Amino acid sequence: MQKNCLQCGQSFEVTESDLAFYEKVSPEFGGKKYAVPSPSLCPDCRFQRRLMFRNDRYFYTRPSAKSGKELITLYSPDKPYNVVSKEEWWEDDWDPRSFGRDVDFSRPFFEQFQELRLQVPRANLFQSKNENSDYTNHALNMRNCYLIWGGGENENCLYGNYVAFCKDTVDALCTYSCEWCYEGIASDRCYECIDFVNSRDCVDCIAIEECSSCKHCIGCFGLHRKEYCLFNEELGKDAWETHRKELGSLTSEKIALLRERLHALRRSLPHRASHIFGSEDCTGDGIYNSRNCVSCFDIKDCDDCKFVAFTPKGISSQDCCFTAPVGPELSYDMCSSLGLRLLFTFLAYHCDSTMYSMECHECSDLFGCASMRRNEYCILNKQYAKEEYEKIAAKLVAHMQETGEWGEYFPPMLAPICYNESNAQDYFPLTREQALAKGYQWYEGEETRSSGDLLFEIPASIENVDEGICDRVLACMATGKPFKIVPQELRFYRKMGIPIPRYHPHERHRRRMLARTPRKLWSRSCAKCGKGIQTTYSPSRPEVVYCEECYLKTVY
Repeated sequence: MQKNCLQCGQSFEVTESDLAFYEKVSPEFGGKKYAVPSPSLCPDCRFQRRLMFRNDRYFYTRPSAKSGKELITLYSPDKPYNVVSKEEWWEDDWDPRSFGRDVDFSRPFFEQFQELRLQVPRANLFQSKNENSDYTNHALNMRNCYLIWGGGENENCLYGNYVAFCKDTVDALCTYSCEWCYEGIASDRCYECIDFVNSRDCVDCIAIEECSSCKHCIGCFGLHRKEYCLFNEELGKDAWETHRKELGSLTSEKIALLRERLHALRRSLPHRASHIFGSEDCTGDGIYNSRNCVSCFDIKDCDDCKFVAFTPKGISSQDCCFTAPVGPELSYDMCSSLGLRLLFTFLAYHCDSTMYSMECHECSDLFGCASMRRNEYCILNKQYAKEEYEKIAAKLVAHMQETGEWGEYFPPMLAPICYNESNAQDYFPLTREQALAKGYQWYEGEETRSSGDLLFEIPASIENVDEGICDRVLACMATGKPFKIVPQELRFYRKMGIPIPRYHPHERHRRRMLARTPRKLWSRSCAKCGKGIQTTYSPSRPEVVYCEECYLKTVY
């Protein structure tokens, strides 16, 4: 059936399989199933709303509400929250159930949940099992990492978003299992590569795109199992090494020239409609080793999923995003959560049968809870016996059905951060005026500025940089914002023979985002055979786009 989105007005389809999924994940209390209704928002607006709750990369300092010690946190000082360190949050000297309250069936549920959320302690950052990785967020199992925003199982990595199973990798976006790599985007299992996009299993390459199983290539596009190539021309080892020696130490200008020539080369060559590898019956982009996944983006090892993004190992789930390193199962409309049968959650880690809850860990059978730890059968943080829990939960669902809240994700007014601090700004950018017109929050605070002199003339080559650069404050060439180079970072640049960056980390992230196609599908025709395809290249873009069959025949 067709529905019109209540937010953007666009028509979207709810299929029979969607309805069957909603029926499958609908909760059951006291032997009666309470149906999850079909969504009122289109897939894009649902994705946008979930992203409004997640702040990956904006850090602030504020005192702990418990100990008073200074904290690094994702919450700006003006937010009216009870923020404590993650260590204090896990301490046994407080019980989240002490904040429990009865459900008031004369008032909307979301209003009551927000009152609870404002009182309970919340952790300064979302990290787990990290070592020497204080400046990371939404980070699991990190070691010696700095400013990694989302991801897990990384070591010695700096400046990246959705980075997983990587080592010694800097400035990355959506990369898996890369090592000694720099400026990688949407790539998997690359080694000693610089400035690479949509590439797999490549070694010692610079400025490449759409390459797989290539070695020692510079400025190449769409190659498979090639070696010693320069701008798609096979040179042989000796000639290639001569060119590489002539190129010498990389500078920002040299990298820019390589990119310019690569972009000129790619204009005339075919692009694959979608980057889907080792998968069956999937649509979307950035899909690895998955089966029966529809309109999914940046997923790996997933089965039977739809509208799922930035997720490994998701099973039979829809409308889920940012779940790593283990994805959800039988879950719907949630963000940054891991577990089984999760409905409308944010930050529910390793939970089971949990709905409308935030920042809960290792729990089961929760409804409308916040900051719970290893608890079960609670509603609004109040403890119940199993039978009483099911009775109150059933009554609460019926109440939410009457108020129009049941089946909807948390409204924007409950987002813990402002729109321009959230991941939604990456994928659905708005101006301040546009955001405020929609009723969204907007952070007006100023970023911290250095009181010292800013270094605007940044050395072009790493050979001209000494240890003192780590004591200076650099100025972003695009925005003027201050940033610093940390010693670990400088050692990486020296080993890789690359210049120190000239842009603030946030500006570098923004530019990487622009280098990718949107996380959205369009219908268009294969430029070779005319067959209909779904692709992230919109019809208005200039790229020559082939269906998978035509692309493989051309490239392989």
